[in-house]
Amino acid sequence: MKKTVKYIITVAVIIAAAFLYAHVGKKVPVYDKTVDSSFYGNMGELTAGLTVQQEFICEKPVLSGVSIMCATYGNALTSTYQYQILDGKTKEVLRSGTLDASQVKNGRYYTIKFDELRKCKGREFIFTLAAENAGPGNALTVYNVPKGDEKAALSLNEDEFPSNTLALRTVSDMFDVETFVSVMFCLAYLYVFIVILYKFFS
Repeated sequence: MKKTVKYIITVAVIIAAAFLYAHVGKKVPVYDKTVDSSFYGNMGELTAGLTVQQEFICEKPVLSGVSIMCATYGNALTSTYQYQILDGKTKEVLRSGTLDASQVKNGRYYTIKFDELRKCKGREFIFTLAAENAGPGNALTVYNVPKGDEKAALSLNEDEFPSNTLALRTVSDMFDVETFVSVMFCLAYLYVFIVILYKFFS
């Protein structure tokens, strides 16, 4: 009886842990993730008057944010940027806000979170990032990646970049079944391995 209760508790703990871990911000690249980072380029200093625009298709049911690879050129920035998420077809502004460049780390992904958008799977969106008060030496840049087979147009003001896509990931805060199953099996395997190991040495 005690063993049965013990196993039930163990299974419950494994399921609960996997369930909690599966509620994650799932990040999905809109660019070709097979491209080596040594081939990444950048859009140059995004100073006042410049707006970078990236079209993308969301692969998840919800969209909670975007994560974009930025660089500060090693400078302590004080500039700010305006971002927008637009509907890809109607061009309606769905979400908008301010990015504080002082919070960005050089050569790292910076995550922009906003109120969740639903029914997003397969839907087209546009991400824009516009400099407000950035000048030379006080401006961000964002990375781009050589394009694979993704249908995602990139532009900087009127200049198009047909061979590149921003190093941008969609962020979806949701219960991810794939993560849940993977974590549950990993924890179960680990538990069985520890039990076998304990019995072997006892």
